[in-house]
Amino acid sequence: MHSAPIASRQTAERLREQALNRLNADFAPENLAADLAAQQPADSATDQVQENAEKAAPNNLIPDGYSETFLPSKKSQLGKTRGIFWLTMLAVIAFTAFSGGKTTPGSLGITLIITLTIAISIDWYLRRQLSGEEAYVRLDRQGIESPLFRGKDKRLDWLEIDGITLEASQGVRQLLFQLGEAPGRKNQRDFWTGTNAARPAIALSGFEPATQEKLFEAVSRCQQQARGNTPDATPQANPLAEERLFQEKLKSFTPTPWVTWLLVAANVLLWGLTLLNGAGILKTPSEQLLLWGGNAASEVQRGEWWRLLSSTFMHNGVMHLFMNMLGLASIGITVERIYGHRLFLLIYLGSGLTGSVLSLFFAAQQAVSVGASGAVFGIAGALLVGIYQHRQQLPATFSKPTLSGIGFFVCYSLLQGFTHPGIDNAAHVGGLLGGCLLAFILPERFDSEHFARSFRQRALVALAIITVVTTGLASLAPPAAVDMHRLFASSAVTMRGLQGFDAAMQALKAEQENLRAGKLTEREADDRSRSVFAPMFAKVLPDLKQAYLPPNDPRRPLIESSARITELLLESLAMQSIYREGSDKPEPADPARMAEIEKELEEETQRFASQLEEAKKKGKSAAK
Repeated sequence: MHSAPIASRQTAERLREQALNRLNADFAPENLAADLAAQQPADSATDQVQENAEKAAPNNLIPDGYSETFLPSKKSQLGKTRGIFWLTMLAVIAFTAFSGGKTTPGSLGITLIITLTIAISIDWYLRRQLSGEEAYVRLDRQGIESPLFRGKDKRLDWLEIDGITLEASQGVRQLLFQLGEAPGRKNQRDFWTGTNAARPAIALSGFEPATQEKLFEAVSRCQQQARGNTPDATPQANPLAEERLFQEKLKSFTPTPWVTWLLVAANVLLWGLTLLNGAGILKTPSEQLLLWGGNAASEVQRGEWWRLLSSTFMHNGVMHLFMNMLGLASIGITVERIYGHRLFLLIYLGSGLTGSVLSLFFAAQQAVSVGASGAVFGIAGALLVGIYQHRQQLPATFSKPTLSGIGFFVCYSLLQGFTHPGIDNAAHVGGLLGGCLLAFILPERFDSEHFARSFRQRALVALAIITVVTTGLASLAPPAAVDMHRLFASSAVTMRGLQGFDAAMQALKAEQENLRAGKLTEREADDRSRSVFAPMFAKVLPDLKQAYLPPNDPRRPLIESSARITELLLESLAMQSIYREGSDKPEPADPARMAEIEKELEEETQRFASQLEEAKKKGKSAAK
């Protein structure tokens, strides 16, 4: 039989056919191109990524020819920041120019030039971030491209991206991309640049809110379609759209926050009235602030409790007013929409009162305290508490940046208050605590039914608690360290007493020189001591006795020494003299007492000289 040779021949034919098929496959044009590409280095990492993407994404659902570009806008947060920046710089320049004081024109000019140079440099950077050539975002079928990516890679392929999230870094909203693993790509932040190659981000501050929302939707859609998924199959929530709907709902509660603007107008109007009545643009004397309603422990303890509220509408100067009104306008609008007109007004006034009453224990003990900062801290605290209590129900893009931003503002401002003299930080802390307390009690509008149901009851409770806290703390405040009314009322008397004392001492010195020069006899000088100089020092003494200065005032020891020297001189000048027979030299009627006076007068004069020198040194150090 020939069956075995036939089988062998069939097997050989089959093997030959398989070998030919493999050979033809190996030398096919497309496979040859792939082999050549594998043996030769790619022209760039971008080309290789694109080629790999086209191989790995045969089901890319992004339409052919798709391209979409997003451009920055001057109406964005960054554009508004640029406007605020220039307003602030103009205010700084005006403040520098007006407060030049003894500064020479040359040094003032150099300061202004340096300030303008820095401002122009910052503005150049901001304008670049708002330029369509420098800050665009472009999407196409293969990936996303933008100069806003930090680092050398300005383009990402869709298949590199595992996830997309929205985060805030240092108050700036960013579109963050989570990239998959790749050779040479480490998922860690660079120490020097602060960037993470596996977590590139695009800052959204240069884009309008509507553009940000469209950009997030487009990026999410393309990232899903590039993997063959339809957006409807695996929808990704748009946090920007959620925030927009939340803001629209919040705004619908209070379309016009008129209480905030009314409070701003009241503060500005009152400052304008004080300006017309002699207040300074940059700084107002404490005496005038007290006269117009400033807070001082001595006056409140006399029964003028109204100062606890009136002081919250007064300001020391234009910069003081500007900073407080900026805080009120930026925070107050949101708080008014969350709590409504009436509850917001309760929070503002209640916080102002708790700030003023806590100041009675500290700054207002020996100074006049004014300003709306306690109330501003109060509404900031209310915003923190209100959002924190409902953070799980609120959009994360609203709650997280708000909590971090307001928290930073509060901490930074309190730190500045503790490290810089002249700031009534007790009012800040008191206002903050008052606002937080009221926010824990009062309902927010996040739940409309609960708000309507508990509004009246909780408002009455909050009003009662703030009344008890204010009156209780005010009654517990220690006696004022400085009587501000007496201090300012006696300022003219003090000045008159010091000037009269100096004039009397100069006249007595001239009298002694005339006596030594022989222009007067000893008998004439003795008579003039009782008829001219004793009445002169007697007139000065009441003013020096009535003079009132705070315990820490460096002039107080001088006043006390001046008064004692005046008493001793008055007694010695008024003392009768006796003349021995045949002599024109006067002798004191009470030699023992005169010896005591002269000894004490010498000691007091030396003490006065040392105190005067010390006061001059303190004055120079304070001026520096």
